[in-house]
Amino acid sequence: MDRLFEQFFGENAPDGDGANPPTYYLPVDVFESDEAYTLVASVPGFSEDQVEITFEDGILSIKAKAIAHNAPGRWLRQERPYGSFVRRLEVPQQVETGKITANFANGELTVSIPKTAKPQPVKIPIAAKSTS
Repeated sequence: MDRLFEQFFGENAPDGDGANPPTYYLPVDVFESDEAYTLVASVPGFSEDQVEITFEDGILSIKAKAIAHNAPGRWLRQERPYGSFVRRLEVPQQVETGKITANFANGELTVSIPKTAKPQPVKIPIAAKSTS
């Protein structure tokens, strides 16, 4: 059985010099129903205007960017990540891309990708050959 989505790109590739913020892999859950594929990504600490979703050439991309935190003094501990969070997923061709929707609530992004109707089998009648 083919996979619902295949990973296309998006790995944790931090740049150790600190000059360029690292890029983190954004984990997602993907569910399938008869009507649609549903993708859920946790993006805590982000507001909906910091998250961008695009669809192009069969690839659904989710991007979020967190800026570095300014400390009013000396850092004692810095554990919250900053930089870019990215996930790109290949979408099956049997979907209605114009009807993709996204909702954002409590740091959780839900993207719904409706499926196209499956073609129904058609019975072809066989005409009897007339004998003359």
